[in-house]
Amino acid sequence: MTRRVLAASLLIVPFLVSAIGVAQSTKPGAPESFRANGQILGAAGGAASAIDIKVDKYTSDADHEAMLKALKDGHDAIVAALKKAPKIGTVTIGNRSADIKWARERAQGSGRRVALVTDAPMYFGGGGAVDAKPTAGYDFALVDFNVDSVGLGKGTMAPAAKVKAGGPNGFEVDDYSGQRIELVTVSRNLPK
Repeated sequence: MTRRVLAASLLIVPFLVSAIGVAQSTKPGAPESFRANGQILGAAGGAASAIDIKVDKYTSDADHEAMLKALKDGHDAIVAALKKAPKIGTVTIGNRSADIKWARERAQGSGRRVALVTDAPMYFGGGGAVDAKPTAGYDFALVDFNVDSVGLGKGTMAPAAKVKAGGPNGFEVDDYSGQRIELVTVSRNLPK
């Protein structure tokens, strides 16, 4: 009987060690990357695409406060602050990429919410055009999603947006197309 317990222990210990290693390697926090499947539907049809998100680091509290101040100072101030901010990741759709200049995560339930802003729009969709003409003032792309403790979730993306101070969260988002891209699935990529 002692040999059976010892044999079973020898089988279980490596499993537990490997399980602990996997749990530690999937711990949230930057650097990390996500893959999202985005879709937008309208009366004339729809479009879908894979979206790759790479976050090298999240915005510090001090830099976040500076961005909030710039936001309150108006559109030109927030555009300048984002252009001046360091690149902390990328959002890629097809052959287009934009630099992430602001990214935050916060605990939400058993998972977390991730929000990020690029310093350039990704696409101007709307008015029946797949890639409509750029319009002044729509200077950003915004991505907002929730992931559970495993790293799976969903969210939205405004590929061309205006941001201004106000609203219940302290800011309001005006999407160029009037309809955000639904991120129907988001998954955190496992570290390599």
